[in-house]
Amino acid sequence: MPQLLTVDTDARTVGNVQMFVGGEWVAAASGETFAAVDPSTGETIAQVPRGGEADIDRAVAAAKAMAVEWQFTDAVARAALLRTLGGLIAANAEELAHLEAMDSGHYLAKARELIGALPLWLDYFAGLADKVGGRTIEVPGNKLDFTLLEPLGVTAHIVPWNYPLLILARSTAPALALGNTCVIKPAEQTSLSTLRYAELVQEAGFPDGVFNVVTGFGPEAGAPLAAHPDVMGITFTGSVETGKAVAKLAADHVAQVNLELGGKSPMIIFPDAELDDAVEATVQGFCSHAGQVCVAGSRLFLHSDIQDAFLEKLVERLKTAAVGDIYDDSTQMGPLVSEEALERVTKYIEIGKLEANLLYGGGKPQGTADGGYYVEPTVFTDVSNTDRIAQEEIFGPVLSVIPWSDEGDLLTQCNDSDFGLFAVVFCQNITKALNMAKRLQVGGVMINDWFGELPMSPHGGYKQSGTGREEGLETVHGYTQVKHVSVNLDGSLRAGSDWSGAPL
Repeated sequence: MPQLLTVDTDARTVGNVQMFVGGEWVAAASGETFAAVDPSTGETIAQVPRGGEADIDRAVAAAKAMAVEWQFTDAVARAALLRTLGGLIAANAEELAHLEAMDSGHYLAKARELIGALPLWLDYFAGLADKVGGRTIEVPGNKLDFTLLEPLGVTAHIVPWNYPLLILARSTAPALALGNTCVIKPAEQTSLSTLRYAELVQEAGFPDGVFNVVTGFGPEAGAPLAAHPDVMGITFTGSVETGKAVAKLAADHVAQVNLELGGKSPMIIFPDAELDDAVEATVQGFCSHAGQVCVAGSRLFLHSDIQDAFLEKLVERLKTAAVGDIYDDSTQMGPLVSEEALERVTKYIEIGKLEANLLYGGGKPQGTADGGYYVEPTVFTDVSNTDRIAQEEIFGPVLSVIPWSDEGDLLTQCNDSDFGLFAVVFCQNITKALNMAKRLQVGGVMINDWFGELPMSPHGGYKQSGTGREEGLETVHGYTQVKHVSVNLDGSLRAGSDWSGAPL
């Protein structure tokens, strides 16, 4: 099958970009396009179809037309297609990594690592296809009582720009494995790798209409998708504000919703922590993908007894962190995704200078391209947990250092947040660490480690960080509904005495 997208990795340009609807490659109904921009340089990479409501209607209709056939496709066959797709991703990993880097700002080595992991997700979720089901239930009387797990039907997947293919795979793979059809609306900043992924879906042999991609902006394409009455399940990853809007649109037609929203994760360092490990985890926690991660460890709760030694090590480590172009082999942190993101992060850095003490960073890294959206890793000390930089999600490489000495007060401050996605605890006393983990109001806790998302383990948040869970066996609940079946084995309604003699 000939490749549609034309990718020039040297020139950093992509041509012949079209949407994928009902097995066909099409332009937007309006004929309009928008620019995809390389965040390393600010230069245009491609022109992407600007889909709208008409395109969403067509994609949902295609998905609905295939929903019953796909539901009753043998589970082993669905699993085999997902594994074939995983093999194609592995075979095309280098091109996918370049697209991901050009579009999202992941430096190339990190993009390669992310794409290299995708087959693991597809294989794991393929394994669910023929291994999940209902249960039999003991009830009074001579009856066979059981449940069936059935797909929702058409599912919508509104994917963010920070990890486009990983988040695409972690929601569409279980949805497809469990018999749902999919309509995907990638973030307008990062459409290109998703469209190349769709080409591989087609090459793998998925039936037309099972997997559809409409590119465009949130109000024009995302909102009509969330509001569409034929969409029975919606998975959204993104901001709290947009997530609430999606949930409200879904409520109008009572669609099931799975949301992963914002975070303001605490990194908790006890005085007995292994300092070098804790420092490295802290750097990973707030600098990974330039801090553009929902789980980012942006609140550092640092015990006062080790504060000076820890911060000295932290600054020395940050001095070695190379911020630069996505194709530079030495780069360890790339740019922010857009000019809008740079403006937002810069605003918060200025707020931080008024609220706290700037220890490190705060400006544009030396040697980076003038048109690129770069910002230095930035550390503020003497932060109060009530400060804006400690309470609001910045989505950039900005760390708020909050000293602590009392464990009770520490727990209160950690939980004093609208968010509850994730937390990290560095402590050699495992009893203390586990007690802290049990009391933190978050969906995930890492002890003496930094976050590594895996398909086997559930991921999601408390409070305004979201609802439902992706990944792990828990993901089954997000893409299925329960049907109850009861069979009278006595052969006659009148043979039972449990209710048939009651008056009407």
